[in-house]
Amino acid sequence: METNTWVPVGASKSIASRECFQTALRVWIDKPHTINRRLAGVKPRSERRLPPSGSVPDEDDSFVRHLNAVGLDALPSFLADNAVPAERSWKEGVQVAGFVLERDLLPKQIDKFGPTREVVAVFDDCAVFCNVSGASAISPSVTYRLRLSPDNRIHLELFRPKSADVDDSGVAWLREHVLPKVARWASSEPINSKQVLVPSLNQVCIEQYNAIYFNLKKKHGKHLCKIWPETTDPLKYVYEDISIASYLLTLWEQEKDEGASEPPTFVDVGCGNGLLVYLLAAEGYKGVGIDVRKRKIWDLYGPKTTLLEQAITPEVRLPEYSWWIGNHSDELTPWIPYLASRSRPDARVFLLPCCPFGFHGKYQRQHGNMSQYQSYLLFLQDLCRGLRFSVQLDRLRIPSTKRASLLTNAVLCLRMLTVLLESLNGFVRGPTQVSAALGFKPREGVEAVRNCTQLDRSFLDSTVDLIAKRLLQAEATDGDALPDRDRWNRGGVMHLRDLVQLLTVEDLQMLKSQCGGLQTLIRNHRHIFLGWY
Repeated sequence: METNTWVPVGASKSIASRECFQTALRVWIDKPHTINRRLAGVKPRSERRLPPSGSVPDEDDSFVRHLNAVGLDALPSFLADNAVPAERSWKEGVQVAGFVLERDLLPKQIDKFGPTREVVAVFDDCAVFCNVSGASAISPSVTYRLRLSPDNRIHLELFRPKSADVDDSGVAWLREHVLPKVARWASSEPINSKQVLVPSLNQVCIEQYNAIYFNLKKKHGKHLCKIWPETTDPLKYVYEDISIASYLLTLWEQEKDEGASEPPTFVDVGCGNGLLVYLLAAEGYKGVGIDVRKRKIWDLYGPKTTLLEQAITPEVRLPEYSWWIGNHSDELTPWIPYLASRSRPDARVFLLPCCPFGFHGKYQRQHGNMSQYQSYLLFLQDLCRGLRFSVQLDRLRIPSTKRASLLTNAVLCLRMLTVLLESLNGFVRGPTQVSAALGFKPREGVEAVRNCTQLDRSFLDSTVDLIAKRLLQAEATDGDALPDRDRWNRGGVMHLRDLVQLLTVEDLQMLKSQCGGLQTLIRNHRHIFLGWY
């Protein structure tokens, strides 16, 4: 290929192996929205393979040259003539070289921008990206490639650019954002861990999800933030629940298109502020939210939103609902698939776990080489499979670090399910015995105040007095620097672990029942104590 066919516009400072370069390319090809914030994702249209030469042909018959000249209408015939259909997806193989991927880049703002058609051709040492749609506001219009040179640096190069292209804002964005990010991915040490890797939105159509999310956000977002009466941040909670509602609505719309016999109904267990129930009901789906404590915002939703203030216990059966939802449902999370399977044989479950709980309290990590959250995901998967659900994992796009969700399908008939549930751990004998056998205790309807202010006053006074006297006996840190007439006993400094030794076991248990324990007690008396935490 002639030397002026590709014009260099940037190169990485770091070096990368060929294997790491290919891995970085896979991320950029699969998830361009991680760098390009104007994109919602990609919609694959076709996957083909180049002839087995594995390298860029000579310029006379250059695939890239012809691709760069082809129009959108002629693209299908060009790809059919120059590449063969792939027998399997590029994501399933180890090597991505040799693939030609036709896809649409999907914009986030669907009211302003349309999709952009892009073709990606991957060779042994580079990947070529060609914008077939031409001028676009969501992706550079130039044809460019990322190439690993013999010196193991990644080069950004433009294909036969015009003089104005080199100074184009899209080229500057490629040089200043895409190239450094891909180079950082390629130079990073590979992570050898057993963490559960969950792709984003792998169970729904991204294009459909983005359209539903955009419409829900436009319809409800600003209004809900304006009327939000809770003390929590409306920007986080409103748009997070809009994202979750969009995901479920997309899933249900897909199942409808696939021939679902009846519309889904739902119960949101531990619904909290009830916003998810409100959004789903507003879109025409029948369901109910249940929580042990009513929130102020419930009164603002209107009669179409059904929210019940009551406790959920293992005896509850709700056969009228086909979907059981657990959105950050805490201690109820492991119970939801159990209750769903007891309620009807074809029940479905959607779990978005946050705080890890088992049947008997806080979940204890069972996998030493994983984080507690990752271990908890495996626990929930095993639990659902033990109840004979099939389980799929997905990762939602929400403003939270806990984004993995579990979706289940029932695979047992009613008779087999009954036999299974009656044998679970030997504790299910009948609906009236479940609570006693497991020691289940629902959360109190009134949230307890646990900031040390509601403890017995004599206990508080005696504890503060004990700590104050011990600090006064400790060596002063700066009193000697004062003149004799100004000296006073300001007390010394002690570590919290040393102060704990002053208290009895009973006193410690009382403090442990409060949020923050002894530290909170000292904070409450800042007019007496000065603390560093």
